[in-house]
Amino acid sequence: MNTFIHYHTLDLRIHDSPSLHKSHQPNNKSTHFLPIYIFDSRQLDLSEFSNTPKTPAPNSTENISNQIDDVKFEPNQTRCSPKSRLGNFHRTSPFRLKFLIEAIYSLKESYKQSGGNMLIAYGLPEKIIPKLIKHLQNKDGKIEGLFAQREYTLEEISNYRRISSIIEKQNLGIKLEFNDSKTFIEPKELPFNPIEDTPDIYTEFRKKVEGLGIGLDEMIKQPLKTSEFDNDKIRVKIGNEQLKPFPELNEINLNEGEGGFLTSESMDEVYQKLVKPLLDNPPIGGWSSTSIPKDTIPKLHPESAIPFEGSEMSALKRVDDYIGISREDRWEGGHKAKHYKETRNGLLGEGFSTKFSVWLSLGSVSPKEIGWRVGGLLEKEGRDKEVWKNVYWILFELLWRDYFQYTVLKTSLANTSSKTKEELHPNSSLFNPDGFSSQISTYPKDLRPNPAEWHQANLNNKDDPARRWCEGRTGVPFIDANMRELIQTGWMSNRGRQNVASFLTKDLYCDWRIGAEFFEMHLVDYDTCSNWGNWQYQAGVGNDPRSSRQFNPIKQANDYDENNEFVKIWIPELKDLPKEYIQTPWLFNDQSKFQGYPFKPIIELSSWKKHYPNQPSTRNRYGKNGKNKAKFNGKGPKNGNKKQNESI
Repeated sequence: MNTFIHYHTLDLRIHDSPSLHKSHQPNNKSTHFLPIYIFDSRQLDLSEFSNTPKTPAPNSTENISNQIDDVKFEPNQTRCSPKSRLGNFHRTSPFRLKFLIEAIYSLKESYKQSGGNMLIAYGLPEKIIPKLIKHLQNKDGKIEGLFAQREYTLEEISNYRRISSIIEKQNLGIKLEFNDSKTFIEPKELPFNPIEDTPDIYTEFRKKVEGLGIGLDEMIKQPLKTSEFDNDKIRVKIGNEQLKPFPELNEINLNEGEGGFLTSESMDEVYQKLVKPLLDNPPIGGWSSTSIPKDTIPKLHPESAIPFEGSEMSALKRVDDYIGISREDRWEGGHKAKHYKETRNGLLGEGFSTKFSVWLSLGSVSPKEIGWRVGGLLEKEGRDKEVWKNVYWILFELLWRDYFQYTVLKTSLANTSSKTKEELHPNSSLFNPDGFSSQISTYPKDLRPNPAEWHQANLNNKDDPARRWCEGRTGVPFIDANMRELIQTGWMSNRGRQNVASFLTKDLYCDWRIGAEFFEMHLVDYDTCSNWGNWQYQAGVGNDPRSSRQFNPIKQANDYDENNEFVKIWIPELKDLPKEYIQTPWLFNDQSKFQGYPFKPIIELSSWKKHYPNQPSTRNRYGKNGKNKAKFNGKGPKNGNKKQNESI
């Protein structure tokens, strides 16, 4: 018995699977295929399961080994934990668990429908995988391959290193190898070395990649054909080959505190155990009103813009629905994609943007599958300028996602005399206060924010500006509506994300990492590189050459929620106000209409006033000498050399 093992992490699919492709080639000697997924105790609280490792705290009192002295990182001692480092937030939510469990169990079902199975475990991967290997070897078996998807982020690579280290120490005769299935453009296809030469600015990256040619078999490569569809089911199929069988396993004995295996537990049973620590300790802002039941996977909020499941099948159906399907000499569907650029700044409903990020974050859909489908639509109908200018922007966003992946790869590799260029930096600048900008020499330091001047959040204080931002209580309806949507649904539009991030970092001048951690807790499409990279971008410490970029929430509300529909859904307290005051309720003097909503905003900037309804910009609503004016002037650090913030 020769077994090929694939360790699933953030690649929860069978289509476009390099491991399935490799293991089913004629020259591959494997006779069995064993996929495995492990709930890691460093990422999820597993305290409700038996024989679980102790849940690590996010901060350590001990020094980190191999700490590089010149790296500025606060807090200094951190570790992988189900709680965040700075805000002590949960690093997942009921809705994130819902999508994750749906993706895992649907993947297991796809393997079973194909004649195989998938092992699901929980605990410490570096203990479980070596014992699985030894178990198979003790049955007179051989491990023909051990593969996982290549990742670019600190915790994931650290996990792989721990596994590899123990396999090597135990002389198991195998090594962990990696597939490049994470990105739209594989590293080997890039026209530069991503480790050293990923450009500091996205536009330069995009132009170099698009120089390969924006077409099928140019920049856009065909995904691997490792699956087929039949009657609403997805099965493994590689050419004429069916899935190799799952090996027969006896009981695998794990030591105390190493974890266990889930052999008969249902989705709901696993959800119950994973969600209990979250519901027992709700965060500031609480959980969604629809996620309170503990005994079953929650229903989505009725106003959710993502009325989907986390499964691979759901992902591929969304690709069909949004982009369409090639039918010999014609293209069927794709109406939504053909209007993408026109609608992508929308706020309500599922159709205004692709929502592909929900599945990309878990690897339930391949970015190559999306790209190939987009390329097919452009090939068939791209001569129509309106089609081209809309559909192309889906590729544009796929490249943005890749750009953050490769920027993290470049900036996370140490370049010191004591380390090789291939070794991961123990404190990736992705999580540093001064972000990527600390490693970009072309960015003038005097135009960058100074982390020492940021407001340090006290989340135990209900009046703290960062806490009011988290809870949707800033008194600025457009900001609060977006934050409430995030808490209630696990989703926020791209337009909303830019606005709330700008408000927290540029108006309130708070540490951007609080926002990044809060998003990590709630966003069902959370991706480490995209989330933290975008937060750096908005805070002025990332890849944005215009670090002073600042959004004007009143102008943005007028532009993107002109009829107040979005705000009225998420802030029903304002429903009795005249429509002209819903985005600026502090201009309305009758507090009895506010139903508990803040009567004045936490901050007001002079740049907002020209966008008020029929409001002279010189009126002072905060009393003589501005005595009652809200705190935090939003002007950022007191730096005479700092450019005036650009207002968008």
